[in-house]
Amino acid sequence: MRERARLTALALSAVLVTASWATSACGRDTPAVPGVQTYAPDDRGEPLSLAGQTLDGGHLDVAQLRGTVVVVNNWASWCAPCRDEMPALVAASRAHPEIAVVGVNVRDERAAATAFAADLGIHFPVIADADGSILRSIPGVPPAALPSTVILDQQGRIAARVIGPTNPDQLEELIASATVVSPRGLEPTASPL
Repeated sequence: MRERARLTALALSAVLVTASWATSACGRDTPAVPGVQTYAPDDRGEPLSLAGQTLDGGHLDVAQLRGTVVVVNNWASWCAPCRDEMPALVAASRAHPEIAVVGVNVRDERAAATAFAADLGIHFPVIADADGSILRSIPGVPPAALPSTVILDQQGRIAARVIGPTNPDQLEELIASATVVSPRGLEPTASPL
């Protein structure tokens, strides 16, 4: 009897942990699992709304980048895998002037984030997300997923999502798969950044 009660308690704990994990991505239309998820053009949903103050004091709204493939990378200075993957993002932004790369610095001190950006040669804009609210607003991305990356097509829709670190080959493939000609005639353009 005692063993049965213990097993029941363990089973209930497992259910509660699973339920809390599943609902931690509250309102998301896709299960949040580590790895890469790509979306066909007809399955990309609405354009991502993402805007905020940049580390250099400016303001950026990704809606201003429509017509361009946009790579949005979520990172923090205290995140070792973020540091490891950042050279691939910096290299991709230099190798592909036709795309825009935007960083989102999550739950970080501004001084630490600025030092991280300088140390790794980040030349693209970085939006400060001190409370994590921007990361929480990205569909299909868990609220604590660092690093994580979404690639937006020219219409601003999520074409791919990476939960965890990405690498140069993977980035190349995802950037290429995000490039489509929209029904409204938006063609890829050089990044205004």
